Amino acid sequence: MLDIVDSVIAFEAEALLAGTTSMFDLIVTPKPVTSPPVDVVRVRSTNGWITIEHITHTGRNDRIQRPAQEGVALFWRFMIEKFGIHPTPTGAPPDQAAP
Repeated sequence: MLDIVDSVIAFEAEALLAGTTSMFDLIVTPKPVTSPPVDVVRVRSTNGWITIEHITHTGRNDRIQRPAQEGVALFWRFMIEKFGIHPTPTGAPPDQAAP
């Protein structure tokens, strides 16, 4: 989980994402945060595995579990697919990123 947070900071995406934690989860949504209901991505790491779940207000949830070392890549896959947020310094797709 710490690697995911470090990658958000490294890619300067903290201005694009809002997050909170619980004892077991990292919960992320795009900024600005709208009034409820809000779609979120929940990240949980247990026993060497990472589970990332897109929780939607429509119930069309998506969940993937992989070995923990795949967590950062899987997190960014969800950010791109679910929220359109790319891991570049500007948060833009790579072909639109500032030089």
